[in-house]
Amino acid sequence: MTFFTLSPAKPGMHSRFPLFPFLKFRIPNFAFPNQIPPSRPLRTLREPAAFTLVELLAVVGIMGLLAAVAVPALKGLTGSGGRKQALSQVMGALEIARNTAISTGTNAAVIFPDSSFGSGEAYKYRSMAVVAWNATNSATPATMVGSWIVLPQGVAFFPNSISALPQTSNISVRILTTTASGTYRGIRFQSDGALDENQSPLPINGIAFFEGTVTGTTTNPTSKMTNFETVRLTRYTGRALPTLAPAP
Repeated sequence: MTFFTLSPAKPGMHSRFPLFPFLKFRIPNFAFPNQIPPSRPLRTLREPAAFTLVELLAVVGIMGLLAAVAVPALKGLTGSGGRKQALSQVMGALEIARNTAISTGTNAAVIFPDSSFGSGEAYKYRSMAVVAWNATNSATPATMVGSWIVLPQGVAFFPNSISALPQTSNISVRILTTTASGTYRGIRFQSDGALDENQSPLPINGIAFFEGTVTGTTTNPTSKMTNFETVRLTRYTGRALPTLAPAP
């Protein structure tokens, strides 16, 4: 502990303490160091780190290898997701048409535009619609129930699958803000939910689709699959049954 003592100031202290000539500060047991510790040596600056050309080429090569392996796998996942979505859409449309026929007591159908459809290329082999007839006046054209159902990008119906379906006439469909009447191939249900016995041939083979596009009536597949998603139908119940089958 440090103590401060007071004693009379000496004559020589008057110049240093003009206001307090009688005071003198004394701090015992204190001495200023006679040496200043040496300063710590400065560290040398490190040169900035960098990659060599060989290292960069190695990294680029590894990235290219990973991309070559990953891209096909990602495309396969995307295609698989598209097929699953398309299967869900087809099954849903057929079930809506069947339930509509049962609930209204009249015929209903799912129609599929083919190469003869004249109201837009985007509809051909890539869309479908549910239509129903008037329960009190069969002469009235069938009208759409809901809107067009479009398959996911990169998925299309087989032209041979649609051409095998029976034709149904007197159908009115909506195209944007206009309407158009015509004859379409489709799958028709009667009022008890079964396939309409008046259509020929009976569409028990259903409808099939694939990954790819259709130009005219020519398929352009983008996968190497040999069996494709196909939705078949039972004659007396009208139930849809998904399966895998060769191209129609």
